[in-house]
Formats: sequence, structure tokens, C-alpha cells
Amino acid sequence: MPTETSTRFSSGYGVCEITLNRPSKLNALNLNMIRCLHGALDQLDAKAGKVGCLIMSGAGGKAFCAGGDVQMIREEGLAGGSLPADFFYEEYGVMFRLATLLERTGCCQVSLCDGITMGGGVGLSTHGPFRIVTEKTRFAMPEMAIGLFPDVGATYLLSRLKAGGNVGRFMAMTGTTLAAWDALRAGVGTHFVPSSRIPKLRVALGSRFKAKLIGEDALRLCEDTIREVAASAEPSGADCLLIDENIEVIERCFSAPSVEETQTMSCSPTSCKVALRAMHEAAQMSIGPVLQMEYRLSQRFTTRPQPLSDFFEGIRAVLVEKDRRQNWKPSWDALDEITDEKVAFFFSPLEPEHTRGELPVNDLWDFSESRRAPFPEVQLKAKL
Repeated sequence: MPTETSTRFSSGYGVCEITLNRPSKLNALNLNMIRCLHGALDQLDAKAGKVGCLIMSGAGGKAFCAGGDVQMIREEGLAGGSLPADFFYEEYGVMFRLATLLERTGCCQVSLCDGITMGGGVGLSTHGPFRIVTEKTRFAMPEMAIGLFPDVGATYLLSRLKAGGNVGRFMAMTGTTLAAWDALRAGVGTHFVPSSRIPKLRVALGSRFKAKLIGEDALRLCEDTIREVAASAEPSGADCLLIDENIEVIERCFSAPSVEETQTMSCSPTSCKVALRAMHEAAQMSIGPVLQMEYRLSQRFTTRPQPLSDFFEGIRAVLVEKDRRQNWKPSWDALDEITDEKVAFFFSPLEPEHTRGELPVNDLWDFSESRRAPFPEVQLKAKL
């Protein structure tokens, strides 16, 4: 059975390639893949100061990564299993390690978003300095439709978009899918390279990076190489969304300070209220504390039934029964039931008896192999 991630270093150790290898599931993350990613990053950390470029990609030609295995998380959340605690703790640990990779090791990440890049794939790809989009890119954070929130550090990302925070709120609250032109306009993508030239980019980076070429030198070499391979290619502007006229509308509709004044109506109102506050707070925080905040939110969303959270209902409607008839509780007609106190609880410290505790982000090396505790055996309780 092939491994669900593969790791390869160039002959001179200048480049590391990590490939997500679950193409039948569009490279969607499960806990085994997340643990494999920690192992891959352990190898990279062991060569800190030598490797200057990490190339991340997805196998299969259709997706970088389509998200996470949230249906299994729902089943275990309903049954009281440990997967909601374990999955998000270890997933956000990977995001923290990637987000701090350049600062920690001098290695810069080049993400090849050559296909579907959603949910967990956004977290894996967007916290590094180079996010390559192609004509196949489809970028979105659709979590609000399943009663969750834009996680994996997306509250940090969307509150800092080049196109502005209101565009970020629009993306969060609608789950709108962006193609390459819009991804570049928003700022979630940094460079456009035609899909047919991605193999050439891999070869060029692998041949030009030598061991110990790191930090600012690595950033410059990546930038020059990407621009050379792209050869001034530009994405199609057909059917683009984030044109000036539409951004003006988005600015009017999503600048309101409260959900009551925005009312998108399609996604979970509880998720909207929590996400709006999370993005407001994330705009003033660094990535570590943001991920710690998001871990608290993930535990309150994925372990509690309605009316405390809409996650179980959202997954039922979208992934289980697939009727897409989410019955949100409280509904949009009962927003007053989602009080500030109820929203605040999502952000409160985890209970002392929580199986994994708070996400450790005080030190850049907290999730390194020598610092983290051994991965626990997952307590599965759902009868599937």
C-alpha cells in the first residue's frame, strides 16, 4: 500500500519535496496523513540550515488538497471518541510548523496549488511565502456550510488579504470558490504558473538550490526561478469575480460590524457569529496564538450538538444525506438566541480534563520530534 505522503530530498539536500498522496480522496487529510506530515517535517527540521526550499504538492493531477476527513470527525464527535481532539491538535501542529518554517530553519515553502485547494489544503499551502496557482486552481474555505468556521489559520489569512479584510469576510461567510485570477487579486495566491510548466519549475528549483542556501538568499532564488519559469504568463480573466465593481459591492455588504447587519442567510448563523469575532481578533495576533484560538473553537464546534453548534447538522446535510437542507439551530430568524456570552464560550480556555489540552505555540520548536509527546492511540467509538 503506498504511503499517503511521500518525502524526497534533492541530491545536494537543497530542496525537499513533500507530496500528498491520497488522490482517490483528492488528497483530503486524515489523521494518518497528518502524522506522516509531522514525520516529513521532522526530517526537514533535522536538516535545518541546509535545506532552503520545501516544495509541497498533491498527487493525481486534480487537487493539492481538498480539505479534511470531517465526516469521520462528526461520527466520532457524536460517539464521544477522541478523534476531534486528536485530529485538530495534530493538524494545527503541522500548520504551525509550516508557518514558522522559514523563521525556524531558513527554508522557504513553495506550494503548488495545481487543482482543488480547500479547507485543510488552504492551511497547508498559504502560510509560506510562495503560493503558486495555475489554470486548474480552485481555492475556497467552505467550512461555514458545514457548521464549522474557517480554520487551519484561515482567520489569520483572511483578515490580512491584499484585497482587504472585507473580501476576507466575504470569502469566509460565503465559501466562494476562486480561480487563479481571483486568487491572485485576493492575495491568497502569489504567482501564476501554467500547469504545463509545473514540472519545469520543480526541475529548476531542484537544480539551482544547493545545501545551505537559506533565508533571504533562498527567497530571492525562489522568486527569480518562479518568474523565469512563468515567463510572464497570466491567468484568464474570464468570469473573474473580484473585479473592481464587485469589490465595491463586497465592501458595502461585508463591512458591517455584526452578523445581524450582514445576514448572508445560507451558512450557519452560529458559525458566522463566531467566525466574525475570530477574524477580528486574529487580525491583531500572530499565527501561533491564532492557531491556539482556533483549536479552542474546533473543540467547541465538533463535540457539541445543536443548539450549541451546527457542525453535526452541517455534515449530515452536505456529506452524509447530501440533501443540502441544513436546519440551523438557532436559525437566522432567531439570531438573538446566539448571545455574546454563548459566542464567548467558544473562545474560552479548554477544560482542565481535555484530553490534549491547549495547543502549545509558545516556542517555534514545540511540535518538533524532540519536544512533542508521542502520538496517542486514538479512541474510536463510532460504529460505522
